[in-house]
Amino acid sequence: MAKNNRFRQIFMEKTSNKTSAELLADKIYEEIISEGFEANTHIKELFFSDKLKVSRTPIRAAFNVLEQQGILTKKPNQGYFLKVRPNKVPQSFDYKKLSDDSGLNSLCYQIGQDYLKGQIDTTFVENQLINKYQQNRKSVQAALMAMEKDHWISRRVGYGWKFNSFISSPVSYAQSYRFRVLIESAALLEPTFEVNHDQIVMLRMSQREILNNKEKKVSAAEMFNAGVLFHETIVGMANNVFLLNALKKVNRLRRLIEYNVYSERAIPKKECEEHLVLLDLIAENKLQESSLFLKEHIGRVAKEKEDIATQLLNK
Repeated sequence: MAKNNRFRQIFMEKTSNKTSAELLADKIYEEIISEGFEANTHIKELFFSDKLKVSRTPIRAAFNVLEQQGILTKKPNQGYFLKVRPNKVPQSFDYKKLSDDSGLNSLCYQIGQDYLKGQIDTTFVENQLINKYQQNRKSVQAALMAMEKDHWISRRVGYGWKFNSFISSPVSYAQSYRFRVLIESAALLEPTFEVNHDQIVMLRMSQREILNNKEKKVSAAEMFNAGVLFHETIVGMANNVFLLNALKKVNRLRRLIEYNVYSERAIPKKECEEHLVLLDLIAENKLQESSLFLKEHIGRVAKEKEDIATQLLNK
């Protein structure tokens, strides 16, 4: 324990030139530029919380940093607005590789969740979705093509669509966790794995923010997004696009299923504490030990979730 405390002190001294809020502010600034926001645009916490897979408390702290830097302005009872249109990207770590480029949007997830709830049949036609969701044909077709690309659905011979069986299979859900054990533990042993200390600071901030939640409850979205952020960041350090893309695909399926498990849940203290232990091991470059620890961690979490998913998917 004393050794870990000494390491944390040394590590924080090395990264003290930028706080976690400042690092997150840099990333938000990059996203503002990427989105092409004009001056006076309303900058919303929820948008960046969903975009960056970070809960709203650290987003709020980063907004305060951007306000101090003269980038945002806060209006009473309205929130934050972009003060001036940005014209350059600040120096910060590359985080774009974690963005979801699958094309799956909120409509895709709504369709999938309604199917799992029994509100849509296994086979269906385009017009049913247009009528159900009051969307135009172009939006529905775009959602269907994205879902087909991710193999959630397939075109029927002749006419219409069908959901693929693995979407609602408890067996497939369990297999997805075993697949994660394989690829995530292997990522830590890749010869191209490179420890990114800035990203580790961000992950520590996210996990500690959950542990310090005074309400002792978190939403399904917050917990899921924090977990995705954690695991995709670590696999991203392997600099192997095939491993990262495979994990992203599994996580999109998990998002579809696990958002139906909880509306809110108790703080998963053990899960967050194990995440912090893993971060210490990675930061100390103990990658063999990290790989074994991560394998055990995912295996334990899988056992906790399998029973819940089985109850949900067998309804």
